[in-house]
Formats: sequence, C-alpha cells, structure tokens
Amino acid sequence: MPIRSKRRDSLMQNRIAVVALDLDGVLFDGPSAAYPLAKQLGLEEAFVGVVRKQLSLRDSIIQGARIWTGIPVDGTLDPLVEKIPLMLGAEETVKSLRQLGYRVGCVSSGVSQFFMKPFSRRLNLEFAFSNTLGEKDGKHDGTVKYVMEGPQKAAKVLQYLKSKGFSSRNLASVGDGENDLDLFKLSSLSIAFNPQTERVSQAASVTIRSKDLRTILPYFETA
Repeated sequence: MPIRSKRRDSLMQNRIAVVALDLDGVLFDGPSAAYPLAKQLGLEEAFVGVVRKQLSLRDSIIQGARIWTGIPVDGTLDPLVEKIPLMLGAEETVKSLRQLGYRVGCVSSGVSQFFMKPFSRRLNLEFAFSNTLGEKDGKHDGTVKYVMEGPQKAAKVLQYLKSKGFSSRNLASVGDGENDLDLFKLSSLSIAFNPQTERVSQAASVTIRSKDLRTILPYFETA
C-alpha cells in the first residue's frame, strides 16, 4: 500500500496520457527478467558470473551481451518470454490502464529487443524500449548497438512523447532503481514501486511497497 505521497492534490493539474513501466522489479517479479531465459538456455553460470562482478550498469550490459553470442534471434526466445513469471497483477494493471485510455509501455535496461518484441506482444504494450544487441547471420554476435542507461530511458520516452504530440506533463513512470531517476525527473507523476534505495523513494511523487502491481491503479483512476 502507499506509504508516502507528495503533490497528490496537484496530480489533476496535468492530464496523464502515457505510462512508462520498468521491467525488472515492476512488470517482472525479480531483479532480472533475462535470468530465467539464460537459465533455460544453459547460460546460467555465465550470467551469474557477470552479476557477481558488480559492474557499472553500462559495463554489465556490455559484458552481459557476450553470453548470448551464438543464440539465434529468429524467435528462439519467444516461447521462453511467454512463460516468465510476471509481478502479481501485471497483466491486469496494463489492461486496466489501457481501458482507462492510457498509452502503456515498458522501458528497460535489463533486456534486449529480442526479448522486448515478444514481451510487448504478450502484454499488448504500445511502446517498448530496451538495449539493442548486435546480430550476424541470424544469431547474437555479442555486441551492443545501443546501451539503455538512465539518461537513455528518459530520452527514448521523451522522443516517443513528442512523436505522439505529448509533453512530459502527460507522462507517468513507474520504476524501482536509480536508473529510473532521469525518467522520474521527466515525469509529471513518478511512482517508486518497491524502491531499491531511499534515493529512489525520495525522487518519486509516490512510494508504494507491495507485491501486487495493481496497487498503482488508484493513482491513475483519478489522474
């Protein structure tokens, strides 16, 4: 349930139209939605090895991309993505937000376009942004073409807003990590969902600690 709310009385001043959701810790119940896929493909040891290095976000993305080298990009991941466990209430939350008239999407630093394409279909998202990994001859080549750090998250969403005739006043975002801070700054309404640090909580309009994503819905039913 919500434990802290700032500017609640002012939320009605700007009509929210677009909702950007983080993946890991928000739509996915866990620190890494890529991990179940790596495990299924026999890449668990290599994946965990990168995590244990405690690298910067950028370096972890670059080194993490290498473990997928040789994995086909022709839809091999699709059935695995369809089966990953979601946060409780995730599908209902996206559906409810769309029924309320919001444009709903996901922006993530933890996965690639090869994950996001089937994931976007699964949840019927209107936009989905992620790291862009390289490919050669129909397989992952271990390179990264675009690294999705915090500033890039905000830039991609802002680009989307402008393309649809919206501004940051029309944006709400939901995240849990410090790589969401730039997106929070951009947003008219920001929700820290089970924030990883106090800094994330302090940066958000609202803090929610719950294992049910549907707890964010009251803030959009009146926004």
